[in-house]
Amino acid sequence: MLPGMTLPGFVSSADLAIAISIAALSVSALRSGRRPRRMRSWLFFALASLTLVAQSALGTQGETLADASALFELLTLALFAIGFVLLYGADREQLRSIETRAELDETTGLLNRQAFRELVAAQLRRPNRGPCALAVVDLDGFKAVNDSRGHPAGDEVLGLVATAIRANLRAEDLASRYGGDEFVVYLADCPVDSALRIMERIRAVVAAVTAASGSTVTASVGLALSTDGVLDLDDLVDTADRALLSVKRSGKDQLLLADTV
Repeated sequence: MLPGMTLPGFVSSADLAIAISIAALSVSALRSGRRPRRMRSWLFFALASLTLVAQSALGTQGETLADASALFELLTLALFAIGFVLLYGADREQLRSIETRAELDETTGLLNRQAFRELVAAQLRRPNRGPCALAVVDLDGFKAVNDSRGHPAGDEVLGLVATAIRANLRAEDLASRYGGDEFVVYLADCPVDSALRIMERIRAVVAAVTAASGSTVTASVGLALSTDGVLDLDDLVDTADRALLSVKRSGKDQLLLADTV
C-alpha cells in the first residue's frame, strides 16, 4: 500500500486494476473468435468486470452507499460464478467432441475398429439378449478404383458405402470400417431372416450408389448368427470371415450365411 493511501482507497484501486485486466482479457478473447464454445463465459466475465468497477466506485463513498456496493459485490460474484460454470461446460463439451472424433474412422465416419469392438463386447455381455448377427463386408473392385482413379476416388467410394450401411441400419445396430475396404456390421437382437434382409438391402444399395458415382464396386458379405450361447466377438468375426472367404472363392458379389455359432 502506498504512503498516504487509506485501506478502502487501496482496495478500490486494486478492484479497478483487476476489473481493467479482466475487461481487457474478455475483449481480446471475444475478438479473437478462436474458441466459440467459450464466448458465453467471456461475456459473463466482461459483465463482471463492469460490476466490479461499479462496486469499486461505490465502495469509496463510505457508509451511505454501502448497501449498493454490497449488492454489486454479490452481482460480480454471481457473474464470475456463471462464467466459470460455462467455461467448465465448454471444456467438457470439447473433451466429449475429441473423444467422439477419436472413436470414428476419419474417412467414413463409422466407428473405428477399437471403438466397435468395445461397444459390441458390451452388447454381447448384456443379460437376456436375443439372437444377434455379425456381417463382414468386403468390397469387390475397390482396388481397381484406387489404381485407375486414385485414392481420392477410393475415399469417395468408401464414404458412399458407409452411407449405404448407415441408411439401412436400425438405431441399436453398430457398424465399423474394420480396415482397408472391409466393414463389419453388428445387428443386435436380430433373427436370421431380418439379418439377411438388412444385409441384402445394404449390398443392393452399395452397388447402386457406387455405380451412380462412376465406379463398379459390389459387396461380398459373410454373415454369422449367434443365438444365446456365444459371447465372444472374435468367434463371430472368424465365422463370418470364413463365410466371406467362400463367397470370394465362388465368384464374389454374394451373401453367404455361415452355420449358427
